[in-house]
Amino acid sequence: MQHVSHIARTELGFDKFDYHSLRHTHATMLAEKGASPKYVQYRLGHKNIQVTMQIYQHLTNKMSTENAQLLELF
Repeated sequence: MQHVSHIARTELGFDKFDYHSLRHTHATMLAEKGASPKYVQYRLGHKNIQVTMQIYQHLTNKMSTENAQLLELF
């Protein structure tokens, strides 16, 4: 994993890349595809779902748009 991190920083120009960023990306992508928060918690191995929801899972533009469209149904 250190090799991948080194390549990302030096050859691809991702100065702030680290392994931990992949956990955030993984959690967010699962949520974006509709995975339940409980499943994301399980995948990341968190005991407390608040850690998953407040720290690891981020709101994407796609998620915002899709949820805004839900409101238009009313």
